Formats: sequence, structure tokens, C-alpha cells
Amino acid sequence: MTCSCEHDTHRPPATQAEALALARHCTAIAGQLETVAKADDKWMSVMRCNRCGALWAEDSMSSGHATMFFIYPITTDDPIGWLAAAVPLDPPAKRT
Repeated sequence: MTCSCEHDTHRPPATQAEALALARHCTAIAGQLETVAKADDKWMSVMRCNRCGALWAEDSMSSGHATMFFIYPITTDDPIGWLAAAVPLDPPAKRT
């Protein structure tokens, strides 16, 4: 049985519409996510599901009017190292 975080059924977004769907999913499961590592310079963090232990990357994307935060599943044994090497899907230089 899959955890209610649905880690196994999601992937990193390829479009802004997919990121929006993942933003809604983040809101839906927010109560079971806890921050493991944070990189303010990238506007990113790694979160862990407190039910199954699965890891999620929290990222953000600018719509041109607002910044939208979303999550996508990751797999790593080193959340801090993963975050240090991670590149935001919408790099801050592109943000308005």
C-alpha cells in the first residue's frame, strides 16, 4: 500500500501546470512533511514524510506575478548533499 504522501506516483514537474498540481499536493500533505535541510539562497529545501520517510524537494517557480512553492519526490541517502548540488527548476536569475 502506498503512503498517503503518494511519493511513488509523482515526478519532478516539466511544466508550470504540473508544478501547480504539485503545489496543491504539497498543501494537501503539508501536515505530514517536516523540513530536513534548507537552502535559502536557492529557495529550496528537502522535506521528509513523517509517515513513510520518503523525501521530497521543495522548490519554487515564478508565475510573473507570484512565487509558487511546490514539492516533487527525490531519492537520496544524503539530503544535505542532494540539496547542496540541486539546481532549482526555475533558477532565481530567471525570476522577476
